[in-house]
Amino acid sequence: MATVSSRYPVATSGGELSRRTVGGVFVGVLAALVVASIVTALGLNLGVSGPQSPFGAVPIVSSTVFSGVGAAVVYAALVRLTDRPVRNFTALSAAVFVVMLVPVFAIGPSLGLTAVGQGALVLIHVAVAVPLVAFVAGAVRL
Repeated sequence: MATVSSRYPVATSGGELSRRTVGGVFVGVLAALVVASIVTALGLNLGVSGPQSPFGAVPIVSSTVFSGVGAAVVYAALVRLTDRPVRNFTALSAAVFVVMLVPVFAIGPSLGLTAVGQGALVLIHVAVAVPLVAFVAGAVRL
């Protein structure tokens, strides 16, 4: 049986994985709120406002925390079930990212999102996904 090595260290305990996840969620929330603040400060027409707006702090924070929990659970399962959890997690994360963009473009316009609002949501998705995947996969060490 061949030994598989990874460029990034695999989380060996639940505590280590939870630290990684908290770090990724924190940076993801911060980055997403910065993007939302910049978009708001520029006064761009996003097409939605009020309590249903996806650009508010509560939807951003809650969806990022939910994403972080999901990422940690999936990563933990991949560590137990596969020989290359980091590679598989990164590939699966990319696939999930693409699938998460489908509603932005397919349903967003019917909810009143403008093209600028769709672009802003994509930027927020990127601002959450990149640090979350980097921290959970171990590319960023705490």
